[in-house]
Amino acid sequence: MPRDTIVSWKTFVLFLLFPPLAIIAIVLFPLTLLVLFWLYNRGKTQALRERTPSEPGSSVDN
Repeated sequence: MPRDTIVSWKTFVLFLLFPPLAIIAIVLFPLTLLVLFWLYNRGKTQALRERTPSEPGSSVDN
């Protein structure tokens, strides 16, 4: 059975969709790493702040 087209429509759609998806992946990967690093640092500083004893007269928990 002869083909009417050079490539199938699925190949053509993948060819059109791949560059935008690659650009999105290139942008989102460093952004994901940045968010994970920010969350790690925020948790680390919060844990250090809770572990550090506060001054004797500054307690708000009365």
